[in-house]
Amino acid sequence: MNDLLLVIDMQNVYLPDQPWACETVAHTKANILKLLEKHPKNQTIFTRYIAADHPVGTWKTYNELNRKINEDPWMNELMDGIKEAAETYLIYDKSTYSSFQVPAIRQAARKADRIILTGVVSECCVLSTFFEGIDLGCKLIWLTDATSGLNPILEAETLHILQGLSPLHVEFMTTEEYLTQQS
Repeated sequence: MNDLLLVIDMQNVYLPDQPWACETVAHTKANILKLLEKHPKNQTIFTRYIAADHPVGTWKTYNELNRKINEDPWMNELMDGIKEAAETYLIYDKSTYSSFQVPAIRQAARKADRIILTGVVSECCVLSTFFEGIDLGCKLIWLTDATSGLNPILEAETLHILQGLSPLHVEFMTTEEYLTQQS
């Protein structure tokens, strides 16, 4: 199967004790690294959220409120382990929540049979990418243990809301279930 693996925004700002910490990010990172061992490089894309130089509308306020984070190069880097793994992959910067706002990612998605969603934050960037993917007509796979929300309660609430879109638009599975399906 021609699956596009999206690794969304696995940046240092989401690590424990950082401003946008996701409680389960270590588990998510471990599962993403497992996926990278098996998934074809030419069907894998990484994204990073980087504030726009010239934001519009409410993004101006958002970027002003988050200026310290936006101006800290370490916060914006991919986290250790992911950063080294990503060196030989396509990495795109985005200045919106949805990864599909990057034209090259939209183009890659149109060529894929399914889009595999991983990364952070489940109830923000992953969710926004999810909904835009549906609008683009993509079949989505949400890997429940390769995505992280700010906390497990928000992750569960997000998945609960999205279950009504399954199985037509999305399938939910674990990393192990996905890898077993690919064998």
